[in-house]
Amino acid sequence: MAEDEKKNVNVNSEEIKEETKNTVNDVKETIKNVNIKDDAKKTTNFVTSMFSKPLETLKIVANDGKNKNLKHALILAIIWLVAILLKSLFGYHWTWHFFGTGLRSTIQSLLAPTIGIIAMCLVIYFMQKGEKKTLTTIFTTVTIAATPHILVTVLSLLSLFSRNFNTVLSPLSAFATAITIVYMYFAMKLLIGNEENSKFIKKYTIIQGIYFIIYFALTFMEIYIPML
Repeated sequence: MAEDEKKNVNVNSEEIKEETKNTVNDVKETIKNVNIKDDAKKTTNFVTSMFSKPLETLKIVANDGKNKNLKHALILAIIWLVAILLKSLFGYHWTWHFFGTGLRSTIQSLLAPTIGIIAMCLVIYFMQKGEKKTLTTIFTTVTIAATPHILVTVLSLLSLFSRNFNTVLSPLSAFATAITIVYMYFAMKLLIGNEENSKFIKKYTIIQGIYFIIYFALTFMEIYIPML
């Protein structure tokens, strides 16, 4: 490896360590200041704006240098994981015979969205050029862009009461995935650089290609990250 390449690797390594550390600290501080009642209400209003004026909302989040919207992203992420946990716990007939299998499947289900969001954030971070958005800003924007997918995951809890709900949930899930992908396109465009669509589509294709490779690799561990 050439000397310049080694320096780039070292810089990138230190850079991502620092960004990760800052993001973890931001998350800790934000969690400390969460007011469940007030912030849940604000997040509900925020989610509504993602459907009434999605592009304007994403633009505000992507350009929020003070990460004021991190609370919304964390609340959405927690709701997402809780919904997955509930579905995993009550979607199995838990017996000692199937305990190990069910527990493993639950862990894999919880890891999937976590790994998916982290993977997408890192790919977007390294695709940036010039002045970069922070990893915290990227995490907030990506999580909020995944709102349709999160909401349909919550709705999928209805299948615990009756399998008949799957008739409605299946097309809703496909629709939510499609909307999430559209949101993610514009979220990436705002984060990486608000270029012309004809130019940005190449970067978007590369990002999705890398993400798909990660998706494919994780399937061997039976971890199915969400399509973002």
